[in-house]
Amino acid sequence: MNSNNIKLPFSLNSWFTFSVVILSCIILGVVSQWILFSLIKISNRRKPTVLKSQLLKHLKAPAVFLFPILFVFSALHFSDINAIWHKVIESLIIINFSWLLIASINAIEEIVKQKFTVNNTHLVKERKALTQLRFMKNLSVIIIITLALATILWNIPAVRKLGTTILTSAGVIGIIAGVAAQKSISNLITGFQIAFSQPIKIDDEVEIQGEVGTVEDITLTYVVIKTWDWRRLVLPLNYFNDNSFINRTFNSQELIGTVFFHVDYMFPVNEIRQKFLEILQNDNLWDKNVADLVVTKADRTTMELRTTFSAKNASDIWDLRCNVREKLIAFIQKNHENGFPTIRLKELSQT
Repeated sequence: MNSNNIKLPFSLNSWFTFSVVILSCIILGVVSQWILFSLIKISNRRKPTVLKSQLLKHLKAPAVFLFPILFVFSALHFSDINAIWHKVIESLIIINFSWLLIASINAIEEIVKQKFTVNNTHLVKERKALTQLRFMKNLSVIIIITLALATILWNIPAVRKLGTTILTSAGVIGIIAGVAAQKSISNLITGFQIAFSQPIKIDDEVEIQGEVGTVEDITLTYVVIKTWDWRRLVLPLNYFNDNSFINRTFNSQELIGTVFFHVDYMFPVNEIRQKFLEILQNDNLWDKNVADLVVTKADRTTMELRTTFSAKNASDIWDLRCNVREKLIAFIQKNHENGFPTIRLKELSQT
């Protein structure tokens, strides 16, 4: 039999061969990713670090797709497959690589946040850094997505020609886009101002429009305030340039709280002062810095007593204010039930 007449069941460039190669590349990529992250996981068990934990948490998902795509892209060089598939794979690599960069930025943010976190709280300097980091992260994500989209479009010849045509009229388009995006640009500039001048920071306790809450997030366009009952107050960045607001933790988180009482003139002030100090000594929320009880006002019927005390943050000051109010009222009820305000009427003699 002539060997030249022997026909193989499929050629090297047949769809069957192509499918087998692609499937093999995908399996090889998944296995490579699994081996790499298994080694990181084993290393993290032996010697745990924040870096390894964040790599496992954020980079594992994008790596699952990136490794197989890279192997498939390498295999395509040995095939005469249609060029359009090369463009598709290149676009997928760009998308996945962008995803990997964004995941890396999120991992870095978590590492920095955990480094700065002590007992679930942040000092003022640390909150400044976190605010700037959050803003720069959001800006970096926008830049990465924009560059990825531009690279994908520029990689397509037909779109590249269209882009060249568009660039010739960039002046007119720039004016139109500038007018249309005026508010967005203004918000972005305000975002830079807030990130670096920092009238508000992440974890600041603020009072806005009668609402008290914590600054939960600062994005490129808005600020999220988490109120005490877990509602979210969402305000545009420009609001903080155009309106006044109260920042209770601008330079420090420590705050002074007050509770007022109105009692009868016959009430023993020294006794309630001793009880007030005893309540604070037995309450872990008090930071042992400020504690005082004074008579601040006296009118025809009552005395006004003001208690002042300090705590390490707004949340603790709120809880401590409630504790002091409740326990002092209970003390007055139990020991001086006649100590609450009493209205005295003069008996008019009958004429």
